[in-house]
Amino acid sequence: MVELKTKLTGKGILYIPKEIREAFGPNLRIIPNSLAALFFPDGADYEDVLRSVEIIEADLKHRIELQRRAKHSQTLNNSGSEARQ
Repeated sequence: MVELKTKLTGKGILYIPKEIREAFGPNLRIIPNSLAALFFPDGADYEDVLRSVEIIEADLKHRIELQRRAKHSQTLNNSGSEARQ
């Protein structure tokens, strides 16, 4: 799954990449909370949106696991090199 980065302009306008605009269309709904926001096409069915959120959740959990493994591996490599010194 792709991760896109964007910035707000000085006036608080969010640039949405062309690929998202083309896929979602010009009218969006947004459901925010204190840390994240969900963007989806205005005509989307909530059940379909929820299924998409479940897929994104699974991807995020996978990324977290990969990060943990990488940190664990790095810790093992660092402690191994310290032991050889």
